[in-house]
Amino acid sequence: MKLTHRDMRLIRDVALSHVLSRDQLLELGYFGSATRLNARLRELRKEGYVVVCATPFFGQHLYMAGRRAPKIVGERIASILSGRNPSPRFIQHALATTSTRIALVDAGCTEWRFETQLRHSFSYGGRFLEIRPDGMVRRDGRLTVLEIDMGHVDPHKYGQKLKGYEAFAESGELKRVWGEDHLDVLTVSVGTLRRIRLTRRAPSNPLNCFSFLTFDDLGVKVAGGWS
Repeated sequence: MKLTHRDMRLIRDVALSHVLSRDQLLELGYFGSATRLNARLRELRKEGYVVVCATPFFGQHLYMAGRRAPKIVGERIASILSGRNPSPRFIQHALATTSTRIALVDAGCTEWRFETQLRHSFSYGGRFLEIRPDGMVRRDGRLTVLEIDMGHVDPHKYGQKLKGYEAFAESGELKRVWGEDHLDVLTVSVGTLRRIRLTRRAPSNPLNCFSFLTFDDLGVKVAGGWS
């Protein structure tokens, strides 16, 4: 099987997205029809570049990187593949992240980057800190990191996560790493009540803009009610 440039982009997208559904691959524009996409996915599965993630919680095939994907995605991305545990919560969060990505790009956002490309550790105020956005886009001309909240994290703990972004900006790491003076942090959450609770935890900092939306606000349908 000879891999095309599109095949390699698709395999890399599956690897960086953790898991993708057939419909998401269609919405991302890899093929113009489900028939053509299904045929190519069968070939990629046969050759070991993608695998079907078996789950009783979703009505169509879900795809993850296969045993031969590391040859395509490179050493840095390959290093994160072996430790993944496709639990229901993991799958739901990954699907929600991609659906939000699609909605934001459809709304005009650009320059999407993945969570594995954004992790950053730094020291500030005598503490060792890490930020791990679920994604990043340029939205209305401003660099915006994305946090997908499925409602499982205690609001106080979530507030600590947001304070990590505050420290990221105040420490100068934002300017040094991403070349920006200001950073927008967008949280997309499961419902209005949850959004209000998280909003109350947002720091007040002129270097950051913290905003909160629900999946419904973006027209994103979240898969399943898994635990």
